[in-house]
Amino acid sequence: MKEHNPWASLRFGPGWEEQEAVLLWKRIVGENLARLARPLYVEDGVLHLAVASPVVANELRFWKKELLQKLDQHAPRSKVRDLRFHLAPLAESAAPPTAPGPAEWNRAEEAIPAALPRELRTRLVRLLAWALAQEAGILRGGGRRCSACGVAFLAEGDLCPLCRLHL
Repeated sequence: MKEHNPWASLRFGPGWEEQEAVLLWKRIVGENLARLARPLYVEDGVLHLAVASPVVANELRFWKKELLQKLDQHAPRSKVRDLRFHLAPLAESAAPPTAPGPAEWNRAEEAIPAALPRELRTRLVRLLAWALAQEAGILRGGGRRCSACGVAFLAEGDLCPLCRLHL
């Protein structure tokens, strides 16, 4: 029996296939590992993961081959060929919601111009609602906003892990 993919009905458009590993990470690696390593994004075949400590990063390096095989099997569109670890304390209680609530849908509907072509507008509303729901989950779980870019994140300090890397 084929496993249900909750993301299959979402149509984000070209380029989003690469992020399949991020969307399915918890399902692929399981609850316990997902608590230790949070996927950030996939870029050029590299899955970037936030980990709480160098010890976790070293342990995951040990299991890298197996993780890459699982990713290839369950998220082939991502074409992940390597893993990169970024130190960022993880908040256990900050699991993003599984779906946007009415507040996120309403905010997304209001934010996307009605004059856009219907299919484009529908996709943008859906994408924004999911992003707003994830952001709300991060903030509810003790996250904060980055002082440089404004993104919600789970780590100590004023800068998100990406801004810390680039500033």
